[in-house]
Amino acid sequence: MSTKLTDLTALGTTPAAGDLLTLVDVDDFTGGAEGTSKKVTYANLGIGGGGDDHFVFNGGGYVSTTNESAVTMGMSTTDGLYFNYLTTALIPFACRVVSVITQSQSNAGSTDIRVYKPTGYSTSVASETALGTVNQAAHNGGTVYTSTFDSATYDFAAGDRLGVTIEGASNPNGLSLTVLLKKK
Repeated sequence: MSTKLTDLTALGTTPAAGDLLTLVDVDDFTGGAEGTSKKVTYANLGIGGGGDDHFVFNGGGYVSTTNESAVTMGMSTTDGLYFNYLTTALIPFACRVVSVITQSQSNAGSTDIRVYKPTGYSTSVASETALGTVNQAAHNGGTVYTSTFDSATYDFAAGDRLGVTIEGASNPNGLSLTVLLKKK
């Protein structure tokens, strides 16, 4: 007995990598003949969770110091020495920081980009411990730099705070920031 595809129960969630799907291979069409039904794993489709498995936080502002400074997760014209409502983002669901992309107005020289999970609201950067640091040997004005953090160290749960800091050998002045995250 055969069952129509339309009669099957819907999965209701994002498929797992090994889940199988049915497709009709149109390369098998020859002179009006029908194609051949074949199977393919969800992972082999290459759509990575339906295209919505990554998201970003954008921010930036003015950084007028060479000291470690929290970068705003919106836009601001002041330096951030504290993790607060301007310099943190609340994480909406379990995810991982994949990378932090930065671009500065001026040459910042050797620059450290750090990712934090601040433990409190309105806490000083100096009192928190970074999850990790990526050093850009030279951070030249107008050049886009990608700092990769993609490991379990940078996993966040829903409700966690995310903070990013920059510390350069020179004052970067204006700074733009994009934090790329991947849903878990």
